[in-house]
Amino acid sequence: MKQQPSFDIDLDKHYNPTVVIACTQCGHETRQHLDTLAPDQAAALRCDCGADISLDSSALDKARRLAADIKQSYRIH
Repeated sequence: MKQQPSFDIDLDKHYNPTVVIACTQCGHETRQHLDTLAPDQAAALRCDCGADISLDSSALDKARRLAADIKQSYRIH
């Protein structure tokens, strides 16, 4: 089983969630809008070093829940 890269969620100035994915090989962080990620498209994500930094469907679900929790804490709908 492939090791999932770690990620965090940032909100931009329009409160759109961005996933910040840390490469498991080199530690470089890649930013990607959450709305543009889908399980089938996420497989194409690669770090600048060439490592696979894709998120599987369970990680994407977790990212969406985290983004919703952040928005709720700021009372953003």
